[in-house]
Amino acid sequence: MELKPKGKLIVKKTSDYEGLFLDANSVLSIGANHPSVPMGDDVATISNFFSSANIQTVRLFTWQANIYDPNVSAPELSTPIKQLYLYNKIINEVMESEGSDNDYKKRLQMEAKGNRAYCNLMLINLYGKPYNNETAATDPGIPIITEADVTQNSFTRATVQQVYQSIIADLAEAIPFLPVNNTARIRLTKSGAELVLAKAYLYMGDYAKALALINTAKTHYPTEFPVAIYDYNETYKVATWTVSSLLNTESLYTRTSGVTWPSTSNDLVVAPWVINLYGPNDQRLKSFTDKPNNSTISNPAGLMRRKGPFASQASQGAYLSDVELMKAECEARIGDVASALKTLIAFRKLRMPAADAEVNITGKDNLIKFIIDERVREFAVYGYRWYDMRRLSVDPLFRDKVYQHIQYNAANGQPLEIYTLKPERLTMRFDLVVMNANPEMINNP
Repeated sequence: MELKPKGKLIVKKTSDYEGLFLDANSVLSIGANHPSVPMGDDVATISNFFSSANIQTVRLFTWQANIYDPNVSAPELSTPIKQLYLYNKIINEVMESEGSDNDYKKRLQMEAKGNRAYCNLMLINLYGKPYNNETAATDPGIPIITEADVTQNSFTRATVQQVYQSIIADLAEAIPFLPVNNTARIRLTKSGAELVLAKAYLYMGDYAKALALINTAKTHYPTEFPVAIYDYNETYKVATWTVSSLLNTESLYTRTSGVTWPSTSNDLVVAPWVINLYGPNDQRLKSFTDKPNNSTISNPAGLMRRKGPFASQASQGAYLSDVELMKAECEARIGDVASALKTLIAFRKLRMPAADAEVNITGKDNLIKFIIDERVREFAVYGYRWYDMRRLSVDPLFRDKVYQHIQYNAANGQPLEIYTLKPERLTMRFDLVVMNANPEMINNP
């Protein structure tokens, strides 16, 4: 064909298909201003900043049903959908591309399948109910898109169970073909795929399978780029220490959202209950300040804003500090309290002096609760809390917890308004752009 059809992407050589990963694996790979940040209960707001906040921030923070105006597309949906088009194109076409190395073609095909699974894992944890063994077979999930067809305009939502089955199938097929090393941390490796699959099992409550995958992945981390958890006892000797996502050694498989909330924006502060979780010598406290951006005047009542260390990027993907806390939780969940304590304490020693890192907890349930709090201490204002809130909502240990956001009065630092999360808002509604284009598809309540 001499002319490229409008709306179509023409590639021929195997190397062309590899080039598609550069388009799909962008820095803003999970959508800009990801809603997981303002929807987590680890954030609060102050009235003078909240009154001038972006309308999407206000709607997300107050857990409204409709976040976007009728003509606005949700980036957390549109960005992964664009990626799915490219990944499906690689999956369906690369084996017939111009090139003689079938092993190379197969590796690219399987890398695309692993990336497709990750996109679906992110989407199902926005638009499908939390995984519940009793209802997953009937709970509506997301459409499972397997074709690279820009003209397709009719989509049917698979069940939550079917979506997770497709995620597991894609990753299980891909892992044997993926390399231990890849060209950059935005590219998927064998351990990266194993850790994504471990997270899927964690969300499903299958802790034994998640732990087995974590332990396997830890035996063959990539060696072509630095992979290590920072020791905050050392890095925070420089008070202004910060690092970008593409250089972040804790990010093994980089998937990020460009957001200003954990850095330059004043719209969101750390919820006071979160700050109260830290011990006085916890180095992570150096990630916060009581002063608004570009101001020398402190917030009322000492309300804290996150200022670092990972700039304006909420990192997801496979993240090593997340991996260690997942590992500790899974060990505790299956009753191996001794191993869980060992994993947890070793991690905490990288966040505070060794004497403060000790954990004296013997009961399984109390240890699980402590680990969940450790996740809050580690990931405050980076979006992780949202995913934990979802999965814990069907966990007997946490099922009765009420999640709230508080708007504080700028004049005196006292609570001005409280917003309570309704169970149905643990799933987002599809934006009206999507629904108008797919009128037969049923939206969430």
